[in-house]
Amino acid sequence: MSVTAPIPELERTPAIVTHLSPLLGFVLPGIGALLGPVAAWLYYRDRSPMLDEQGKEAVNFQISVWLYSAVLTVVAFALFSLGLLGGAVGGASGHPEAGAAAVFGALAGFFLVFLPVLLVLGLLPLILMLVAVVQVSAGRPYHYPLTLRLLR
Repeated sequence: MSVTAPIPELERTPAIVTHLSPLLGFVLPGIGALLGPVAAWLYYRDRSPMLDEQGKEAVNFQISVWLYSAVLTVVAFALFSLGLLGGAVGGASGHPEAGAAAVFGALAGFFLVFLPVLLVLGLLPLILMLVAVVQVSAGRPYHYPLTLRLLR
């Protein structure tokens, strides 16, 4: 069920609290960004369909961010490891320039691709959370982009 009606004045503050609850991640790194929205959603979900939907939206977004981060970390680790392995094999095979190129490629990939993506993935949730707060405070329900809708 998707609620598209404006958020009533009395429900805006709980909805804002729900969207700001991932800030708990600064206090409890790793789990706080997910624990905050889950706790807020469980607390407010029975008050109205709007608060239930906005809570699910915040929880789904944090789960999505966690999953995207996990996949990115695994891929980056695998590619970096392959580069280092290629460097070791190249160096051991009597071609030290090939080994150096593979290690350099792995490091370049880490600094030129992985770190910028990690920076964006770290800042994007904060930016979207602020957009959600502005939208909700204006009485408009917010739907995060790129979110896997696991809770319906």
